[in-house]
Amino acid sequence: APSNVTMGSESVKVVARCRPLDDREKTLCCKMVLSMDVHRCQCFIEKPGAQDEPPKQFTFDGTYYINQTTEQLYNEIAYPLIEGVTEGYNGTIFAYGQTGSGKSFTMQGVSEPATQKGVIPRAFEHIFESIQCAENTKFLVRASYLEIYNEEVRDLLGSNTKQKHELKEHPERGVYVPDLTMLTVHSVGECERIMEQGWKNRAVACTLMNKDSSRSHSIFTIRLEICNTGKYIIFSGFFFLFFY
Repeated sequence: APSNVTMGSESVKVVARCRPLDDREKTLCCKMVLSMDVHRCQCFIEKPGAQDEPPKQFTFDGTYYINQTTEQLYNEIAYPLIEGVTEGYNGTIFAYGQTGSGKSFTMQGVSEPATQKGVIPRAFEHIFESIQCAENTKFLVRASYLEIYNEEVRDLLGSNTKQKHELKEHPERGVYVPDLTMLTVHSVGECERIMEQGWKNRAVACTLMNKDSSRSHSIFTIRLEICNTGKYIIFSGFFFLFFY
């Protein structure tokens, strides 16, 4: 996959994506006010009815318009992050935007067409493909899923998803949630099942933009513990996936 990201680099890249119009917007005959120059990574926003005003211009590290797929975004943006995680580095994808902006469309994705499969299921496939191809290496893969709702932390994979959990800070581990459910997974199918389980436990409510809008901030974490049996080296990498 194409990549210009150095493995293990400390850089933070900001990417903007414009999702396709949904069925509701098509029914209302909504018009696009956003355009992109994907080669220059620029976005242009026009003010409706203000023909004399120049569009607002913004520049990012990457831009993806409605005709570009999640597959392309993954190959160019997420692929090098996953590669880094399999080498013991931490990686994060932080999806941020208002209700209806397309966070779930990009991260969770849709089953059809296959090119719009989300970043998270693609990450599952990528990780287990890397595990199958690795030589003289053992992997332990674990996953957790939590949400932050009304300033309360909830375990979406726990027996009581309404229970409030606390945040703690460790000098070496950093910020963590004690007693957070961390499930061991052995296949893509298991990852998808626990993702679906947690997805059903989210706090949702209807909005004008989205009838199933999430009311919370969600964090899905994959932890890889890696043991190189030839060199007796053990290291781990975290891959965090945020929906905000």
